[in-house]
Amino acid sequence: MKKKENIVIIVLLVLMLVAIIGVSYAAFNFSQQGNTPNKITTGSITMTYTESDNKISLNGALPTTDKTGMVRLTAGEYFDFNVSSQITGDVNINYEISAKEVGDGTIDGSNIKLYLTKLNDDGTEEALMVPEVYNVEANANDYTGRPSGEMSLYTSSMNSSESNNYRLRMYVDEGYNPQGDGGNLTFTVQINVYGKAGDKYVPETTREILEDNEVQVEKTNMFNYASNGYYWDTTTNNQSQSPNPEYVTNGLYSMEDADGTSYYYRGNVTNNNVQFGEYTEDYYVYNYESKYFQSLDSCQEYSSGCSESDRVKLASAGDKMYWKIVRVNGDGSLRLIYNGTSVNPDNSDLAHSHAIGNYIPYNLNWDDPKYTGYTYDRDTNETDSFIKREVDTWYLNALGDTIYDSMVIGGRFCSDSSNYHMDDTMGFNVFASFDRLAQPLKGSEGVNDPTLICSSTDETYGGSYRLKAGLITADELVLAGESVFVAGNSYLNPGESEVYYWTMTPVAFNDGAIVWHEDDILRNDGVDGRNDAVRPVINVITDNGFASGDGTASSPYVIS
Repeated sequence: MKKKENIVIIVLLVLMLVAIIGVSYAAFNFSQQGNTPNKITTGSITMTYTESDNKISLNGALPTTDKTGMVRLTAGEYFDFNVSSQITGDVNINYEISAKEVGDGTIDGSNIKLYLTKLNDDGTEEALMVPEVYNVEANANDYTGRPSGEMSLYTSSMNSSESNNYRLRMYVDEGYNPQGDGGNLTFTVQINVYGKAGDKYVPETTREILEDNEVQVEKTNMFNYASNGYYWDTTTNNQSQSPNPEYVTNGLYSMEDADGTSYYYRGNVTNNNVQFGEYTEDYYVYNYESKYFQSLDSCQEYSSGCSESDRVKLASAGDKMYWKIVRVNGDGSLRLIYNGTSVNPDNSDLAHSHAIGNYIPYNLNWDDPKYTGYTYDRDTNETDSFIKREVDTWYLNALGDTIYDSMVIGGRFCSDSSNYHMDDTMGFNVFASFDRLAQPLKGSEGVNDPTLICSSTDETYGGSYRLKAGLITADELVLAGESVFVAGNSYLNPGESEVYYWTMTPVAFNDGAIVWHEDDILRNDGVDGRNDAVRPVINVITDNGFASGDGTASSPYVIS
């Protein structure tokens, strides 16, 4: 690509616009530009937005990849700001950070990507979104006060005094071709923060689910049992001969995640079916020796014998996509796992199964603990696992370039590589998930303790992610009613089937890298195993509720 001088000049102007309704007070609006703190106070609430001296100003900027754009830290390539609050009493503020194009830009916003992170006290950054091209919301957000015509970057709430530091990066999308553009192009945004006091925002879809399901109370030691009441008998080192009826558990339960209260489905529930999205054109995969890959490149990476003649159809244009609701996330979005092109897949072949690929490895390499990670070598040049590339390829081709993409948020995903240590009982190295989820296997009275909060890790592989699509975690399988080496009956168990599937949770290293997978029981398998399928997981949010349905197989919820 021919380099040009002054291809893009991006200047970040800052405007604070906060609308807060205080208890027993009228609404206030405030707007000001500059480098001094901007502050609004209304009774028991004070909210402050302060921008730093640095501005984003890219001279001669060339298109760049997300991998590069997400980590830039030289002058003119990022912008830091702070949002803080002083709250007295029982008050909740729903707030939103947004970007608005200003001026007469000479490069289209569809060629500009924005990426927002939160700066933690230890200097690390937490992704709050996936990099997205500039796009504006058609509707206003009445909960935060954001008007229409701006790009929403992040929405949250606060009910106590706090101070949060944020970092914005903006760069030219790698897909932009600068040839013949004449140079000296500009695009300018201002960063706005809006806030409004009121009840914490709850999407209409969440309200409908809570109306349709009574939230159950978690039982003591519930996760040492599968949802059908069977358990691992430590006296016989085998599955129990009969179930414990007290621990037959089905329904909707709650647990805290990083964003608030999450509501998860457990057991053989039948009312968490969703229809969302459809294949807009015929979708093909590559079948090589009964192993199904998402692209010719990945198939040939596995074996040079793969060729274009191995191309087979997975879905036809117009085929609907069906999903199971795993849980309602703490931010109100729905966490969905792919369930095929039928609400009741029969798994007779890939096209009729709940998977998008089958009999493929998690990673092609296995001889290092890092290959348990969804990505690895973060300290040098971060590398995607083989399974991540398969998921990303499917999402890009099946949903990424459709109208449905705007409803799929950059959700939280976890490949928990924390607490890697030698387990003296097992005689090999394990990760934190083994201690949380496999206590009965150790012959102890330990309690399984799944979590929806991703632990920080010192390893250069795995960790927490913001992604458009990923995989389910082993913790979510346990919450759903699975149990290690025990045959369960949860909605996530495909039953009598040869279609088993990967999680993204590292478990151990024992002469090879091992992750958790589901194959009628929760089990561990080497990353180079050849018998597991791919079931993508996405997070969807909508303010309009379900268009129809009650979640049953005969009338699935419809998100449109």
